[in-house]
Amino acid sequence: MIIVAVVLAVVLLCCVGVAGGGFWLYRTVSAATEPARDATTAHFDALSAGDYAGAYQRLCQDRRDTLSETEYVRQESAAGQIAGYDIVGVNVSTTNGRTSGTVTVEVTYDGGAQRQEAVRLVQENGEWRVCR
Repeated sequence: MIIVAVVLAVVLLCCVGVAGGGFWLYRTVSAATEPARDATTAHFDALSAGDYAGAYQRLCQDRRDTLSETEYVRQESAAGQIAGYDIVGVNVSTTNGRTSGTVTVEVTYDGGAQRQEAVRLVQENGEWRVCR
């Protein structure tokens, strides 16, 4: 009887440990990926609303240095109106002290055309910026 109680206690401790570890892992991954997801959402919300100037302001500095706001607005306007989008994947990594991410977005345009886009992001001054 004592052996059964000890075995049950060990099994219970293992189950609690696995559940706690899984929860910790989920929270850690979410904390790393949610800001990149949020930045991408804000960018595509602006594009969907036709707020190309607002979307431009969410771009990384390198992209803004090579592309004027006027040119960006022209390019995005010509690409077609976004009817909707879904974020289907988020990857964040740190290499040599530089944190970057890639967010996979399935974009649907007015008229039904669809495209999957890998959106590259970088952290600048603690903020995630889109570099597409």
